[in-house]
Order: sequence, then structure tokens, then C-alpha cells
Amino acid sequence: MEISLFGTFVLVLAVGAVAQWVGWRLKIPAILLLLGAGLAAGPVTGLIQPDEVFGDVLFPLVSVSVAIILFEGGLSLKLRDLAKGGTSILRLVTIGGAVTWALAGWLSWALLDFSPILSILFGALLTVTGPTVIGPMLRAIRPKGKVKAIAKWEGILNDPLGVLLAVLVFEVYLSQHYDDAPAVILLGLGETLLTSVVLAGAAAGFLLLLVRAKLMPEFLHNLFVLALVLGIFGASNAILEESGLLTVTLFGIILANQSVFNVRHIIDFKENLQVLLISSLFVVLAARVDFSVFAGLGWKSALFIAALIVVVRPLAVVLATIGSKQTSWRDRVLLMLLAPRGMVAMVLTSVFALRIEQQGDPAVGANMLAVMLLVIVLTVLVYGLLAGPVSSRLGLSNLDPQGVLFIGAHEWARAIASELKSLQVTVRMIDSNRYQVGKAVHEGINADCGNVFSEAFLENLDLSGIGHAVALTANDEVNSFAETTLAHYIEKGDIYPLKAEREIDASASSKVVNPPFGQDVTFSYLKREFERGAKLNHVTLRENFEFPEFEESYGKNALLLFCIDEDGRVRIFSAKTRIKPRLGSTLVFLETVTEQREKTPVA
Repeated sequence: MEISLFGTFVLVLAVGAVAQWVGWRLKIPAILLLLGAGLAAGPVTGLIQPDEVFGDVLFPLVSVSVAIILFEGGLSLKLRDLAKGGTSILRLVTIGGAVTWALAGWLSWALLDFSPILSILFGALLTVTGPTVIGPMLRAIRPKGKVKAIAKWEGILNDPLGVLLAVLVFEVYLSQHYDDAPAVILLGLGETLLTSVVLAGAAAGFLLLLVRAKLMPEFLHNLFVLALVLGIFGASNAILEESGLLTVTLFGIILANQSVFNVRHIIDFKENLQVLLISSLFVVLAARVDFSVFAGLGWKSALFIAALIVVVRPLAVVLATIGSKQTSWRDRVLLMLLAPRGMVAMVLTSVFALRIEQQGDPAVGANMLAVMLLVIVLTVLVYGLLAGPVSSRLGLSNLDPQGVLFIGAHEWARAIASELKSLQVTVRMIDSNRYQVGKAVHEGINADCGNVFSEAFLENLDLSGIGHAVALTANDEVNSFAETTLAHYIEKGDIYPLKAEREIDASASSKVVNPPFGQDVTFSYLKREFERGAKLNHVTLRENFEFPEFEESYGKNALLLFCIDEDGRVRIFSAKTRIKPRLGSTLVFLETVTEQREKTPVA
């Protein structure tokens, strides 16, 4: 069955979207599903045939996509994060990279029978990890503490540096001047760094000049930045082959750390674009796999990959972090499980394999590509399946967080938080009022003083274990804005800002999609009820006291707030969420003085 170019685009997008959604629903890394979907749609069924459909433009499209992904990764690198793990990051990129290069190269020579120069080349290729794989894994795992910053920096920096190293070694292979190899590599590194710094600095300076002079309207920021990324990527590669990835990464880092304008809207756009690109590219590249290339692989190839996972990565992490006070043994164990190879390694190996075949050694080129494909599939599979559970067992993450973040730490908000805390629910409060935060801390509640409008405050906030948020301040704008800013850290559907006062008074439809506790529940209503003597209470449903009996006992004076199931799952009663309490569920509610005007929906 032959599918047109447009049909292939549609199918790739559909397959990628479904894989991402299933991964989100099942709480497993979507990369595994993307690879599986690509294999099913490509070599298994033949529905997607990238080489035939895209032809010579396939690899340029992939290269541009990787450049955009690395730029987005650079945008997430804050220099202040270096304080959390700066030494460890530097050591992992340098010492860890060198250890990986040396050991992977030696294993390639010993087990795969590659020549010395091709073993060195393959070892360099295996230093490339990168954000195309590690980024989605970190989003799924949500590790806390320093390890997240360390893994993010390492993954993003490894990509361009690993690509640069591999390209320089490949130039040595093509020139056959092995005696001059160190000089060629060092000179190439210097030229690439100079080219990247100059182009990235010039592009950032030009953009900041336009913004500072108010010559660039905000609605054009995304378009103009994307054009700059593609422009400097192409220019850098034209000046020096494969230097563009480092250039766009540096460009992203510069923009992320400047103070002329807020780049949050650019990050939002690039994050959405990144999800689209990663989903599509993994499906397309997996669809290119030819199962016949695996026919020549024997037990030595399996042993090689096992050694990469069991020996090379752990040893690289240990040697890079030995004596470091910035990483605990738990951090190091998790870092050992965060080295999957991804699309950049696949693309680069594909290009090199083709060039090696053109040099008159087609068997070696095909074998190198086959091993790299197997490395990618197995490292993504092993690390993707192990990193989450191991991180959870080590206490570094919670794969299904059920804690509640309260925006607002006034008296009755603290009372609600304390009630949940007494039921073993993780709670945290934030407020810009130091007195209210101090009161919360004195009452044994984790609380932080800061402004929900501050990006820096939210980025440094410890949200481990938090899966829900309720905005309970007296300021309608703060409540509404919290839904926007917190969506970068908590699923938007789990954020509940109170109904705005003026919309109730004007009988207008709410701008808030799903306010907590009921359609007519506002700050002034809750404040008035607490002042009149309303009391918080909780009841656990049992065989002789199910939900109908609860309603009969407490009637319209019960304002349902939370439902805590036996397995620890927290559900928040709201205007449009239908919750079906079960046997064993604990209902947290407010015994109000006045009858409820409108009951929260219950299934």
C-alpha cells in the first residue's frame, strides 16, 4: 500500500500523538511506545516508508528538528542551577564523557571487531545522550533535588559536544592521517567553540537590541527567534561542519539567562514544538529500521550492549562524581540509569555508515548502524523501564504524586491544609506574606514565602510529591494567574483557582473552567463561613455508612472539599468534576452554617 507525502505526514502525527497519550495515561515513558509504533508502522506493516517518501530531504529535516530541540533544551538551562550541581555537571560531561569514550571504544575493538580508528569513532558516537530521550524521561520521573538539574545539563551538553567529537574523529578517519589525530581534534574543538560563541552571541545581541529598543512586538518573538535559530544553525554548519548544534544550544542558554525580557512565552512555544518534533522523529526514524541488518549480529553484540549499561555508565558516573559532596549515593544510582541513546546518535551513525560504505567497507558500515540501532532500542527500553521505579524506591521521585499545593496561607487555608496533613496527604503552601508563611511553618506545614508571579521562585520550589494545586487567595488575579504559571509544573487539569468574586456578583459566566468546591464558592463565601463557626470534618465511608447515608446525616450543610481513596489517591470536588466516592474513601468537608446553594456534582 503506497501512501502519499501528505498521508505519511498525517499518519506520523497521528501515531506519535496516540503513543504520547497512551504513555501519559499508563505512566510509562512515551519513547518506548514511539519506538514500538514506528517499528509497527514501518518494517512490520510498511505503512510508513520514510526513505521513499522523504528522499534526500529526510536527514536535513531531522537535523533541523534536532537543532530546534537542542535550542529548547538550552532555554531550560539556568546558570543558577549550576550552583546545585556545577562541579558534578562539569565532571560528568568531561571525565564521564572521556571514560565513556575510552571504554566504549575499547569494547568496540574487543567485541565488535572494529578497526582501532572505527572503534574510537564508535566510542565517540556513544558519548551522545541528549534531551530527545532524557528530557521526556525526566518529565515522567520528576526527580527531586540536585539530580534533575545535573541530568538535564549533562544530557543537553552531551549532544553537541558528542556530535563535535564524533565529527572530528571521522575527519581523522577520512584523512587517514592518524599521527596528526590529537592536533586535528584539538584544532577542530577550538574552531567550533569560536564559531559557536561568535554566532550565538551575535544572534542574541541582535535580538536583545531589537527588544530593548521596542522594535520587536511580542507577537513576533516566536517567529523571529525560530528564524534566528535556523539561520545561525545553517550559517554555523556552512562555516564548520556539524558545529550548528553547539551554536543553537549556546543561543538558548544566553536567552535563558538574560534579563532584558521574559522568555516564558518562547519556552511555551518551543516546548509544544519539541513534543511534536520528538513524537514525529522517533516514529520516522524507527520506521527506517531494516530488520535484516540485525541478522549478522551475534552474542558479542548483546554482550557489548550489556557492558555499556552494566559497566561503562556506572563506572563513568562513579569516576566523575568520586569525592563530590554535591551528589548522594542515591543521586549517583539514578544518574547511572539516565544514559539512553536517542535520535542524534541514530542520525549521525546513519550518515557515517553511508560514508564508510562509500569508502569501500559496506559490511562495517551496516554492522555499525545495526549495533547503534540495537543500543538505542535496548538503552531506551532498560533505562525507560528501570529509572522510574528505582527513583521511586530511592525516594527521589513519586511517579503518581497526590500532594496538594495551597496558594494562600491565611488562617482557614491553613486549617484545610492541616486537615489533609492529618490524613497523611502531602501538603505545601506558598504565600507572599511572610507572617502567614511563618504561622504555617509554626503549625508544622511546609510553606514557602514567594510570589506565584515569579518564575525564579517557582523553578526553585520543591514540588516533589505534589500533584494538585488549589488557589485560595483573596486576589482573583493571583488565583487566575496561578493556573497559568503552575501549569509548567502540575497538570493543568489538577489546578483549581477559586471562582472570581466579581463574576458571581455580576451573574456572569466564570472564566475559571473548574473552580474548587463548587460553582458558587468564592473566597468571601468561605471566609464568611469560617467566621460564622463552620468546622472542618472528615468521614470514612464504610458498609453501613455509604454516601447516601452521609448525605442523609449532613444534608445541605456539608461542603465537600476532598475525597481521599484507600490507595491514597486525592480527588478534589469542584464545579464540573463528577466524583464517585467509594467504600473506604475519606470525605473531607466543611460543616457550614448556611445551606449549600449548589451541590458539587457527585456521580
